[in-house]
Amino acid sequence: IILGDEISPDSCRLWDAETLDMLDKELFRQGKDDEVIDAYEEVFNRLLTEEDKEKWGI
Repeated sequence: IILGDEISPDSCRLWDAETLDMLDKELFRQGKDDEVIDAYEEVFNRLLTEEDKEKWGI
């Protein structure tokens, strides 16, 4: 996938297809501040492979 703009938990709704856990800004809105970073990191890790992270120096 080549993106011309951003895909982030701030710009779309994301749920885990199996658990239906929220992975987006709704966690923040519901006051679950402690879960927001974990959810955003989960999205990051699902979008990028280890090879991608190495290639981009992330």
